[in-house]
Amino acid sequence: MDTTEQPDEQNLTPWQKENLEYLKTQGDQPSWSPSLVSDEKEEQEELAEEAETEIEDVPSEEPVPEEKQKKTYESFADRLPKIKKVRNKRLYRRLTLIVSVFLIAIVIVLYFVSPLSKLGNIGVTGNEAVDSQKIIVQSKLEKGKSLWEQFGDRDIYEKKIERQLPRVKKATILLSGINSFNIKIEEYKVVALESIENVFHPILENGKILPEEMKAPVSGMPVFQNFKDQSIIKNLMNSYNKLPEDIKQNISEIRYAPSNANKELINLHMKDANQVIVNISQLEEKMAYYTKVASQMEKPGIIDMEVGIFSYPFNNEPAEEGVEESSQPVDQS
Repeated sequence: MDTTEQPDEQNLTPWQKENLEYLKTQGDQPSWSPSLVSDEKEEQEELAEEAETEIEDVPSEEPVPEEKQKKTYESFADRLPKIKKVRNKRLYRRLTLIVSVFLIAIVIVLYFVSPLSKLGNIGVTGNEAVDSQKIIVQSKLEKGKSLWEQFGDRDIYEKKIERQLPRVKKATILLSGINSFNIKIEEYKVVALESIENVFHPILENGKILPEEMKAPVSGMPVFQNFKDQSIIKNLMNSYNKLPEDIKQNISEIRYAPSNANKELINLHMKDANQVIVNISQLEEKMAYYTKVASQMEKPGIIDMEVGIFSYPFNNEPAEEGVEESSQPVDQS
């Protein structure tokens, strides 16, 4: 009796079945063991299932029935359209960037060779006493030349205006429109007049005397008399500008009246008919008491602020050695 184990054909692979049929026709037995092959098949299936589990992108937290598990495998051919799409998108981005850079460069080049990059117009604002055309001429700005080159050197042009035109306190060059400049002007105020042989010259707030000649004084401005040194006028203006406005409006004339012992003495002729003797360096400090002193006087007279503060009438004006006897001290409290 043949005790050879008959293979279970249901567990055989197709090639095993074909081999078994061929051996039967030849009357031979298979040299392989069906059970061993079956075991190897099961082991290979288990290894394949483990490999599939390891390459899952996101492992499922809950167990899924084996019959519901489905895997979608994308072949290279399936991914190819997506790769092409991504590459084309990147290519378009790079191409757009390159084209944009070239277009910007072309626009810049065209701008600098066009009239738009040249200075076409110059305007002036803020000026009252100084003529606009005179300001433009003294600025040395040139129409038709590079707008940006001149704008970059605007500090130089601003200093030229301020240096050449004494009335100009500050000049500022600003861009106005596409290819235009606007020169903004701030002027010094004329605060007094200098009188030399009945010819009047404007004195600016910085103490500078202008060469302009006037035949009559301007109403409301004090007239400076007997000043021959420009530096003394500048020192006086530093103190005068700090006076309250009502005091400045009450001064009609300032006369330089130095003595052998004091080179700072000035006489102020007030519009209320009083006369004040004071030092230039103490003008701001002493004139703060003027209103109170004047209110205590019975009639117009002299207020001496050279040393202390004294007042006395004009008709009682004594000789130098008797001043102290006939004058009355004023309470400064």
